[in-house]
Amino acid sequence: MLYNSTRGESPIVPFSEVLLGGLAPDGGLYMPQTFPKFSIEEIESWSNLPFHQLASKILYTYVKSEIDESIFLKLLEEAYSSFDEEDVVKLKEIEENHWVLELFHGPTLAFKDVAMQLLGVLLNHFAKEKGEKIVVLGATSGDTGAAAISACARHENVEVYILYPHEKVTEFQRKQMTTTQSKNVYPLAIETDFDGCQNIVKKMFLDEDFKHTKVRFIAANSINWARCMTQSVYFFWSYLRLKGKGDLTFSIPSGNFGHAYAGWTAKEMGLPIKRLIIATNENDVLHQTFSNNLYAKTNVVQTLAPSMDISVASNFERLLYNLYDNDSSLLAKNMRAFPEKSIDIPDSKIDAVSNFFKSHCSNDQEIIKQIINTHQKIGYLIDPHTATGVRASNEISPSNEPVITMGTAHPAKFSEAIEQAIPDYHLSLPKKVEKTFQQEEHFNILAENYEEIKSFVLSKAL
Repeated sequence: MLYNSTRGESPIVPFSEVLLGGLAPDGGLYMPQTFPKFSIEEIESWSNLPFHQLASKILYTYVKSEIDESIFLKLLEEAYSSFDEEDVVKLKEIEENHWVLELFHGPTLAFKDVAMQLLGVLLNHFAKEKGEKIVVLGATSGDTGAAAISACARHENVEVYILYPHEKVTEFQRKQMTTTQSKNVYPLAIETDFDGCQNIVKKMFLDEDFKHTKVRFIAANSINWARCMTQSVYFFWSYLRLKGKGDLTFSIPSGNFGHAYAGWTAKEMGLPIKRLIIATNENDVLHQTFSNNLYAKTNVVQTLAPSMDISVASNFERLLYNLYDNDSSLLAKNMRAFPEKSIDIPDSKIDAVSNFFKSHCSNDQEIIKQIINTHQKIGYLIDPHTATGVRASNEISPSNEPVITMGTAHPAKFSEAIEQAIPDYHLSLPKKVEKTFQQEEHFNILAENYEEIKSFVLSKAL
């Protein structure tokens, strides 16, 4: 399998270069030249496979030119050995025809572990194979950074630099990043918002001083194709566990669109998905996009669902690429003018987009209400991000339509929202993370100054 940039001005590369590059040199996102196609009969023949074997069936086409299948299977097994749930993920029925897919049984209690744990072992594998030192650069609104650090901290061939908005992540998220005690981990609290952190990381990848070094700088954000492809697996897993329910609808809490694009990818590979519901908080760039057929940057406000406090959905570029029929020159032109100029959904695609994608926005008060309602109804506690998905499902999906809401994080990660919703609820931490709050924190606070941040990273990494 070979990969193109969405903007068409970078060389065609194999999977290892996609993994180790993250962002393409022209500023675009890597995409496979084709998607693997599976028949429904083939998909259903995988019903009894454990998660790591199912992942191998779905993902091996993307990597087979560079990794032996038996080695890839072992890497998958290693990646998922750190999960508490034997099946890696778990379905919880919260009402008739409505399930929450619990994606938070990994080491950092967030859905991003499913992809990041595999990313970590793949990076270590190729670092050894190529004899290179790999430096992971990432920006996070909370969960991605913790997941990247957890995935890479134990690998001696990988260093991690994570930029996060100072005082704009939860205490739990911050401590997950700052208490590892690993010498190859550098959490950087930047005095800006998430988009400011993301812009700095993107600038680093286009900076010639980062390109011409003895180390390999790579992206851990959802812009890395390896993350997107891996997240598609649990869409297949859900379908197979609910086989007989027909085509499924998925409700996906989303800020950056990576999780949602993984669902689109699953559909493109042959999974019978009826629709995707995109659930947002008040930072509703995606809801506005699907409501108005117009992609435009919005202003960020701080919410009780901070992992979605994002004004630019970086992975939406991948969907635009598909909607433009892979016309990279047109996309590149539009992306160069963005965000100063908004981007239209092509007229010829509006009907298809509106039929497959629905969206819904929830404010903090509505998030709190949904947490309360779900808990009162069945005694089940959901985090604020999952709450946006549950509420969107209830508002959009007919009661007779099977729908799965993605349970993106353990509620313990967002205690502020839980305490507001249910003040007398004793929110206990999972035992595996209790020690997190007892460890000394190590991090650096830096101003939103590109040259200062660049100097810090290069002085440590080289």
